[in-house]
Amino acid sequence: MDKFVEQYRNNEIDKDQLIQELMTHYGSQVTRLAYSYVKDVQTAENIAQDVFIKCYKKMHHLKKGSAIKPWINSITINKCKDHFRSGWVKHLRLNVDFSKFIKSTAPSPETEMAKKDQHDELTKEVLSLPVKYREVIICYHFQELSINETSELLNVKVPTVSSRLRRARLMLKEKLEGDHK
Repeated sequence: MDKFVEQYRNNEIDKDQLIQELMTHYGSQVTRLAYSYVKDVQTAENIAQDVFIKCYKKMHHLKKGSAIKPWINSITINKCKDHFRSGWVKHLRLNVDFSKFIKSTAPSPETEMAKKDQHDELTKEVLSLPVKYREVIICYHFQELSINETSELLNVKVPTVSSRLRRARLMLKEKLEGDHK
């Protein structure tokens, strides 16, 4: 994909062609990443559009030799953060299947209801974390990025990601255990 950026820099293709290639190649990935933050399909699609508009406007800021994917991911995460800062985002739901964390041999209606309750409780607690902790949980556990990839994506140092991940897990553990006492 970086070959298209080089072609653009060498004036072999114009900016419109480059953005079209980026949208074709990264569109669904950007939408999925945005969705992992906002948990709403329409909002994620709107953010993805905003991401490619920003790419179009700021293409000249991409440093020579820099990979395009981390740059686009960074723009996506920043757009998601902007969305949360907008003030009107109040109710979010993390749509992740936590059934793999719940041991059950024969699912009964009671067991299914308990799973749903646990899922809802964990979702609520993850979303109640401060953004800097929530985003490392989402990147590491839900996007399945490595700590190094999470570090690069969030533009923070690896030890910071590790520390935030550990603190986020402790916060979740305390909140979840505190609710059951």
